[in-house]
Amino acid sequence: MSEQDRVRLYRWLCEQADEQMAEYLMSCLSPIAADDVVTKEFLRAELSRFATKDELNARFDAMRTEHAAQRDADRSEHAAHRAADRSEYGAQFSSVRAESKSQFRWLVGIMVTMFGLLMAAMFGLAAVS
Repeated sequence: MSEQDRVRLYRWLCEQADEQMAEYLMSCLSPIAADDVVTKEFLRAELSRFATKDELNARFDAMRTEHAAQRDADRSEHAAHRAADRSEYGAQFSSVRAESKSQFRWLVGIMVTMFGLLMAAMFGLAAVS
């Protein structure tokens, strides 16, 4: 129903009954045109474009499986990196430890030598006096 038809109907209803009755009857009419009403067929066609619950569940399951596979691959890769890092750090630590032992031996040797020289000097001075 066009807007002009609605106005004509309202005026006619006002002539036949009072204005309050005309407004009430007009409020009972649908404000949209009949060709704008959604039909069941149209609604089904529109809704068919969207995924069903089963399709969504299947997609989510596939995504979960994909993510689980990626997570497992990442964990394996990280484990390999950690093992390589441990091996590298172990080799570096062994090298530093061996160098520290060598330096400690040199330091002890120098301290023993200095102590020996100090004792010799002290006993030599004591013998001279």
